[in-house]
Amino acid sequence: MKKIIFFLLVLVAIGSLTIVEAKDFRLKWGATSVRSSGYAHCVLFAKAVNEAYPGEITITVVETGGWIENLSRMRMGLLKLAQVNPISAYTAYHGQYDFKDQKNPNIRMLAATAVTTHTFVAGKDSGISTIEGLHGRKMAMNPATTSERLAKLFLEANGITSDYKWGGTASNLEAMKAKTVDAWSRPGFRDGGITELALSRPLNFLPITEEHLKRYNEKYPAHGKGILSPGGQYKGHDKDYLTLAFVEGEMADKDVPEEVIYKILKAIYPKRADMAKVDASFRDGGLVDFPKLTMEYCDVPLHPGAVKFYRELGLKIPDKLLPPGIK
Repeated sequence: MKKIIFFLLVLVAIGSLTIVEAKDFRLKWGATSVRSSGYAHCVLFAKAVNEAYPGEITITVVETGGWIENLSRMRMGLLKLAQVNPISAYTAYHGQYDFKDQKNPNIRMLAATAVTTHTFVAGKDSGISTIEGLHGRKMAMNPATTSERLAKLFLEANGITSDYKWGGTASNLEAMKAKTVDAWSRPGFRDGGITELALSRPLNFLPITEEHLKRYNEKYPAHGKGILSPGGQYKGHDKDYLTLAFVEGEMADKDVPEEVIYKILKAIYPKRADMAKVDASFRDGGLVDFPKLTMEYCDVPLHPGAVKFYRELGLKIPDKLLPPGIK
């Protein structure tokens, strides 16, 4: 009898520990550089969750080197929740191309939170007026960034190889101003770098075509997604035209509890309109409609907690977004 009572007390103690732990689930949310708007987005999300579930879920935002680094940290188990470009997540999930040795089938998507433009520009004085005109020309590039990765993949899929000149955002901007490079590409509506550049160097804004996207998808499946760039964003940018879509998203490891992910999305959803008011990327990039963006722009399976959340909203989830074991 004493042994039975002892084991019952042990079970009660274990149960108590489990309850306490569940009341204070702690997660680090990998963001990007503090200078990026993406970091501010992560802070807004974390604040919403911490306010909604005090003492139950605690989110700490972590500065990282960016979304490519987040994928590496996720694979090594250093992060369980992080920002990501859904296209890059797709590549890492399947272990393809430059992620062939970094396959991570444990990635699960939470959401696509914003879709912005990826703008290709060239100085008018360069004579470049088409995407094909970038072949062999000097083009500024930011090393080890998602925007650089996607720009190169897109150009290479269309048989275009530029003479890439590597530098940070500030140095690339100065190189464009000084005309030591001919072209540049940048993600985001009303990007600050292009806004500043357009005031000092007349620019050609280079449209893409559906044929470009087709070639891109043939070589790199799920990569080619387009968006209309609305006229008037920059000086000299007068008309709408088709360009690459640049997507911001959130991912988690599959082992994060379903209820935690469900509650994270439940906390963000009612505050999305307020978040959009204070951030241009969220306002113009469609944060208010992030459930719809998720269905359209994600190609990696959702986390079960996200499936529960979106089904509660009444959305039909495409089969490709259902994680293993969920119908």
